[in-house]
Amino acid sequence: MQLLDELKEYLRIDGNYEDLTLNLFLDSAKIALSNSGVRLPQDLYKKNENGIEIYPLHRLAILTLASHYYENRQVSSQNAQNIVPFSVQHMILQLKVGDFSESGSI
Repeated sequence: MQLLDELKEYLRIDGNYEDLTLNLFLDSAKIALSNSGVRLPQDLYKKNENGIEIYPLHRLAILTLASHYYENRQVSSQNAQNIVPFSVQHMILQLKVGDFSESGSI
């Protein structure tokens, strides 16, 4: 499964009429994570020798942040909904301090 397809499933979007915008949000989420000090793997779907995914938290952080961008597309809001979700901040902290030596190169 591609990350775009996974985001569309995550947001419950059918069709491809918003693919350009969704790819922008995915790319922006990756850049935001990278700028926050998170090392992103080349293959987000890599599995270990037992068939268990190695980087699901990376994908979840990207999807959560991209969905936040999607759901808060307006220029301004009177609500506090534009703040990055605490769950993303929590994931960033975990990913920054995580030890990847057992899972190979990122």
